[in-house]
Amino acid sequence: MSTTQPAVILRQLEQTGAADVELLARFTATKDAPAFAELVRRYGALVLGVCRRVTGHPQDAEDAFQATFLVLAQKASTLRSGVPLGSWLHGVAYRVAWRARRSAVRRRAREVPVSVMPEPHAPAPTSAMPELTPILDEELAALPACYRDAIVLCDLQGASREEAAAALSIPEGTLSSRLANGRKKLAARLMKRGVSLSVAALATSIATAQASVTVPNELLTRTCGLVADYAAGGALPSSLARLADGGFTVRKMLMIGTLMMVAVAGAVFAARPRDGAPPIDSPKPLVIAQNPEADLQPEPKPEPKPAPDPKPGDKVSFTTKPRLIQTLDVRLKPISEVSWRNDGHFLLVQGVGTDAGTKDQNMAIVLPDVLNPRGVRKVEFPLHRSNSVARFLPDNKTIVADRREYELLSGRHRLYFYEVVSISDWGLRREVELEATDISSYVFAPDCKTFRTMRQERDDKGTPTKLEVLEVDAATGKTGKSFLKVDYENFLYGRNYLSPDAKRLAVPDKELTKITVYDVDRGVKLSEYKFPAEDLAVRPSFSNLEFSQDGRLLVVQRSVGQTVVVNTDTGEALPPLEMLEKARTSPHPHAFSGDGRLLALACSEYQEPKPKKGTPFDPNNFGPPKTFLTVWDTQTGKVLKMWPRTPRVAFCPTRPVLAILEPNGEYETRVGFWDFSAEVEKK
Repeated sequence: MSTTQPAVILRQLEQTGAADVELLARFTATKDAPAFAELVRRYGALVLGVCRRVTGHPQDAEDAFQATFLVLAQKASTLRSGVPLGSWLHGVAYRVAWRARRSAVRRRAREVPVSVMPEPHAPAPTSAMPELTPILDEELAALPACYRDAIVLCDLQGASREEAAAALSIPEGTLSSRLANGRKKLAARLMKRGVSLSVAALATSIATAQASVTVPNELLTRTCGLVADYAAGGALPSSLARLADGGFTVRKMLMIGTLMMVAVAGAVFAARPRDGAPPIDSPKPLVIAQNPEADLQPEPKPEPKPAPDPKPGDKVSFTTKPRLIQTLDVRLKPISEVSWRNDGHFLLVQGVGTDAGTKDQNMAIVLPDVLNPRGVRKVEFPLHRSNSVARFLPDNKTIVADRREYELLSGRHRLYFYEVVSISDWGLRREVELEATDISSYVFAPDCKTFRTMRQERDDKGTPTKLEVLEVDAATGKTGKSFLKVDYENFLYGRNYLSPDAKRLAVPDKELTKITVYDVDRGVKLSEYKFPAEDLAVRPSFSNLEFSQDGRLLVVQRSVGQTVVVNTDTGEALPPLEMLEKARTSPHPHAFSGDGRLLALACSEYQEPKPKKGTPFDPNNFGPPKTFLTVWDTQTGKVLKMWPRTPRVAFCPTRPVLAILEPNGEYETRVGFWDFSAEVEKK
């Protein structure tokens, strides 16, 4: 039984600059409490920061913190040289925290509150971008080890480049190169998740996200006490044991002696520097051969790696045999709307509910992590009317739905803002009455404080005379700045479209001979596309316009054989789309991929009836159509894939993945995700 006094332990710690490998060796050999307490002190802030960012809940974060150091105690005797201990602990903490978050979600979903209980507040957010913290550690863990090690050492642990290079046993120039390349790759991954940061600002944001994390002394004491119990062969709380086990069998370490809890507590208090005392020098971190992925089952499982980013001189291609990577069923039928969140991780599906008690109820279902192969959980909530249209806002956590009651003289016209924080935390946050009742479309600014929309000016007889693009305050519903007005005298009423970023407006003329694209911010004409003379000889049967996500491409659907993709910067047509000589496309479904390279449209191939001899060919006189869902490469006009039938579709904004929604039985809709990724081909 140890009788070591706290003051003695304090003096031991102040005099030691022991390396991590030495501290772990002492703990493995003699169950040295001060040695393990020093490791908790060194890496506690790093581990707790990861746990807080991933779980988003203070109590869950503390559980994950303790479980992470239990894993370290379990693995202490098997760790060898190879990877810095800080990087190893970051990977373990990330996966344990994900497991804690998943368990908490399941637990809270089963709980039925009997009264409103106050929830402990999470630590005050740092000055780092709030949207960065939930995904920072996920994307950092997905980086190659050489880049991750450099970023964890320099940005999260605050080591100098000289210290980090020494810890990794590499030249300082090599360390600098890895750090710069790692930050670039991390910034690119975050960009795809909707977080825009320059490489220069990334390091500051990471450091800021970690800077305010301090480990409470009580948590240090409790953690070391649990490790002492474990080392002495004692039982652990079942919740922590499940988090630490992570699906692999824990080998009990050989026990040599026992530790008194007094000694452990003393070690924890002694491990903290005294007021006014100089900080203990941070010794060279231990490097470990073990792979974090081998110690814990990944939570969540990594997504299939996308094709590498193209380099100068590379030619990007897409497969003509897309892979079906995920399917799921939702109890909605029919589907009225489908859209992605701009980071490509959530899918919003809207339709008529078919569960008991919700039949004929307009519903929206949010499908989180739809491209994750371990499965999808759903958040569903009712919408007010059948004419509601729901969309994700740019902040990636709010859904807006509109309610328009044109059929009532006393109808209300409102926007409803739903915040979806997690599977178990969502709800209606606010309602906004719209000042203008005749507006259409809602394109929100990045800060979500305003949105742009279109409105028709009418004469005394109710005839539309002008089209106006204006700004509306999202908090009050009041109209504000007017950007652009177009006179209907020269243009076709009802065929006007804003780009997804609301920076461009496309308007056809009355005779459907040309399409004019306007720059909304400047209020001037940007470009114009005129149909060729041979097309003008054919009577147009319909017209539809759709922009790509960035507004630089516009698909114009006019008549049989007259669907064209136009570059809105120049007004020039891209290569013609294959197989449309005797076919036309329909307004629905339609979808551009995030980069505009892929286009999915419903295609109707008309069967030409047998004409009488001497009767001229009439392109508008066709028999019953055969319908197909067709995907083209817009840069070449080549058909990549055709499917029979025309279901609802939506392209992921960050990957060439197409969501296809089709009826599956009487009550359900099948959602399938098809990946068009192909390897990068060298010229």
